[in-house]
Amino acid sequence: MARRPDPAKRERIVHTTRELMRRRGVAGTTMLDVVAEAGASRGSLYHYFPGGRSEMVADAVREAVEDYSAALLALVDLEPAEAIPLIVEVWRAEAEASDYTAGCPVVAAALGGESEPVARELAGQAFSDWTEAVAGWLLHVGVPSERTASLATLMLAAVEGAVVVGLAQHSSEPMLRVADELVRIVEAERVS
Repeated sequence: MARRPDPAKRERIVHTTRELMRRRGVAGTTMLDVVAEAGASRGSLYHYFPGGRSEMVADAVREAVEDYSAALLALVDLEPAEAIPLIVEVWRAEAEASDYTAGCPVVAAALGGESEPVARELAGQAFSDWTEAVAGWLLHVGVPSERTASLATLMLAAVEGAVVVGLAQHSSEPMLRVADELVRIVEAERVS
């Protein structure tokens, strides 16, 4: 008798993979670790992910991208002084909650590209989509169109970089500084 798919079990495996990637990177996330952390059998991994580790990692990246994209879209009607600190607050809270051991799984996918090229491609596309979304938001809040693309890239790079620096320094201070500075920069770019 064939095993029935259990969406909750598959979701738990994907979420566990994502969390392990946040703490260990792509290369440090093994199928055996996922089995142990998710409370799943090794056979269930191959049942739910016939493409093996690559499929499991790619699905974890997709889940992260969907969640972070939804969070960005939720901020579309906010002013810079509200939206930027909220974005950074998500990362600050996650960093503190993990005792500065867990970063962004999308960055982990980008850095783990040699071992998982599909995950790296997904990360690259996510950063392109997020840059476009932030550029659209910048235009919406009054930044001239010729400045939105470069400013959106600066914002994403600054936030992701601040998370990495914060993890390395075991401190939220870099993230808070970047949030304050980005608000100043965006406000200065707005057309009155």
